Amino acid sequence: MANFAESVQKILSFDIPVSLDSSKTHGWEITTSVLDPVSYSLSYLEGKRDFPFQSETYKVPGIHKLKDESVEKVTIIKKFIAPKDWKALSLSIRLGTINDKDRAYLNGQLIGGTGDMNSTLPQAYDKIRVYQIPNGLIRKGQENILVIQVKKFFLKEVGIEQDRTEIGDSVVILKDLLRAEYIKTFLLMIYLTVGGYFLFLYIRRRADRENLYYGLFTILFFLYQFLRNQIKYDLGIEFIHMKKMEYIILTVLIPVFANFIRVYFKYRRNLFLNILDGSYICFTIFYFFSNNVLYYNLLNQHVVQYGWLLYIGIILYYLIRRIAQKDRDALFILIGVLVIVVAGVLDILGARNIIVFPRVVGYAFLLFILSIATILANKFVRLNEEVEELNEDLEKKVEQRTEELKQSLEQVNRLKVQQDADYFLTSLLINPLSSNKNTSEIVKTEFYTKQKKSFEFKGKTYEIGGDILISGNVELSGKKYVVFVNGDAMGKSIQGAGGALVMGTVFNTILTRSGIGSQKEKSPERWLKEAFLELQKIFESFDGSMYISIVLGLVEESSGLLYYINAEHPWTVLYRDGVASYIEEELTLRKIGIPENEQYLTIKTFRMLPGDTIVIGSDGRDDLLIGKEEDRIINEDQDQFLRRVEEGLGDLREVYGRILNFGRLVDDFTLLKITYHPQKAIPNFADSFSDSSYREILSQGKELLQTNRVSEGLDSLKKALELNPKSEPVLKILGRFYLKERDYAKSIGYWETLLDFNADSSEFLYYASMCYKMLKLYQKAADLGERAYLQDPLHIQNLINLADIYRILNVLPRAKGLIEKALNLDPKNAKALQVRSSLEAD
Repeated sequence: MANFAESVQKILSFDIPVSLDSSKTHGWEITTSVLDPVSYSLSYLEGKRDFPFQSETYKVPGIHKLKDESVEKVTIIKKFIAPKDWKALSLSIRLGTINDKDRAYLNGQLIGGTGDMNSTLPQAYDKIRVYQIPNGLIRKGQENILVIQVKKFFLKEVGIEQDRTEIGDSVVILKDLLRAEYIKTFLLMIYLTVGGYFLFLYIRRRADRENLYYGLFTILFFLYQFLRNQIKYDLGIEFIHMKKMEYIILTVLIPVFANFIRVYFKYRRNLFLNILDGSYICFTIFYFFSNNVLYYNLLNQHVVQYGWLLYIGIILYYLIRRIAQKDRDALFILIGVLVIVVAGVLDILGARNIIVFPRVVGYAFLLFILSIATILANKFVRLNEEVEELNEDLEKKVEQRTEELKQSLEQVNRLKVQQDADYFLTSLLINPLSSNKNTSEIVKTEFYTKQKKSFEFKGKTYEIGGDILISGNVELSGKKYVVFVNGDAMGKSIQGAGGALVMGTVFNTILTRSGIGSQKEKSPERWLKEAFLELQKIFESFDGSMYISIVLGLVEESSGLLYYINAEHPWTVLYRDGVASYIEEELTLRKIGIPENEQYLTIKTFRMLPGDTIVIGSDGRDDLLIGKEEDRIINEDQDQFLRRVEEGLGDLREVYGRILNFGRLVDDFTLLKITYHPQKAIPNFADSFSDSSYREILSQGKELLQTNRVSEGLDSLKKALELNPKSEPVLKILGRFYLKERDYAKSIGYWETLLDFNADSSEFLYYASMCYKMLKLYQKAADLGERAYLQDPLHIQNLINLADIYRILNVLPRAKGLIEKALNLDPKNAKALQVRSSLEAD
């Protein structure tokens, strides 16, 4: 039973936000008793008032001190009478910042919640809650009840602590919240700009260490204010990590500013300051390694903030001494410091819930910037005075400056010669790496290169850029392949050339290694995967300073089957019978070097027909300047390249000429042409065999098998296979029949035959892998399953089979990853669930 008279707020209109904060006429209730928000709300709305729990008044916003630390949850209640009508299309309620997790119910219906109620970690105790109210939920002209279940984080503190509570038009409430956040963001941009500017000044002149300290102070303050901004919740960063960063910044912010003042006014370090700085470094280390926010809060309130008084004393000591020496800079800085100190004290009192006051440090910091601007203005005036003195001896100074300029120009020329020499040396290193070493007569490769950057060295013109082309030959599993790569490294001139140099060195090493021993036994899919992963690992080690887009592939000479990987490179073009078209439709991989890129690796295949031409090029083929020079219009039509290929009849020089007629190059330009000309046409054995007796025998064999006349059916199918040894239908029927009959040794023979001329079939690879697994040749089964996975990562039966193989081989992390992917595709797949159960049992 409530132990005080209930106060119900009467609201006249929702058209403007109405405050729900506590006042003399109405308030909030809070109870530590356990109650069900839904049943309690419905009972209250039905007129029942005799509830078996104790509650008390609670002033909102504000902190509620718990008498019993063991209480984990409280319930906060607000009652109000809604107006009979309103114009707003939708309503929302703003509940300020709640410590810590909450679930809000209006008239018994859940309208919002923040945080995981089962978690022991802090979730969002400084997040402003705004929950939209479903249409029709509010009872017009009648009593309504808002019930908020809150789970605390701090031992004795709970409740709606900061900001304000209100209800009204959703658009207005969200607009008010966003306006405040936009203003804060605008101020953040100012702080970031100022901090970056002073750090730039320090980089330019290392002797002025005051620029370093002030730049760090401003950047740290920018980060701190950002961590106090609601936008941080949109980043997806865990709350504990944001709080850790916030407390670390709070700890070092004042010491950095104190050292800025010390360095600016040329004071030396002393033992006291060294001990104080060392102590705060220890606090920072503690924050870094600890994940307990309660300890953060205790250390900050009872040690760090009191230590700030010592730093403020040091700052005031430095400034007052300088003011006594009539230093106007010190006076202006002191004014700014005093304003920030007052604002900081108000913020601390608000953070400790001693007073309810909006955070003002962010705005007060603007005044400090103005004081620094005044100092810079004074320096500017002093500079003008020095200029006036210099003007008295202007002619002499002009002569002196002219001589200095002459020397500077000579130095620039020397640097230009040195730069061109560097370019020349780099080009000498790249040229032998970017080479067409393909010797095949069946699959021919042609290159065309035009780098954007040209330079002169010793009277000759050279080119340098980030595009690279390489081709060669490898033998894998007894078959000959032509290997190729077209890469486009990030950056211009020397930066791009550095990426191309790394690419050329690593890839040529891979090619050389591929001709040695066990490397020849690899499948084309495995070879491409390992080459990709090696390149990915090398470029990833540059930590984002070097990426490269590539098309990397193999062409099997005997069949024209193209295996390739496209890592954010322009799409591959097929030129067949005078028509150019793309053989790709989507981007699956990002540039080489982007972290976790290997998770999305897919090896694509395309079967080239005799006479087919494949054209691959860097993005210089599409990024063309069209129209007038002054308009700077860049082509956005990727299909224009298809038209240029058709106009040039697939000839690379002609294609380049047609592109120049269409627009001007703004990037490095490379083209790779692959043509397939087998010595004789390769017949298509799939379904094109037209012998009538073969057709008749095949049909008869299928019918006999279907009627369970197995022996006769098999004889007929084998006769059909004698007439057409590469008949795909017959081989598939026999392979599946013996697989069903569990005669895996016979079944594998048919799947291997199919793979000889259909190596790009993930289905055949899957069946072959399954047969080898049943024959207990697990490593062979895994290799075939991995090939199928690289060609089709979504083949669910192969995912399950491959996971089971790795389970048997005790490669459990790989097995678990594959089976989880299968279950993501089909959560109810019985076979997948069975394999997962086996893995969990292991």
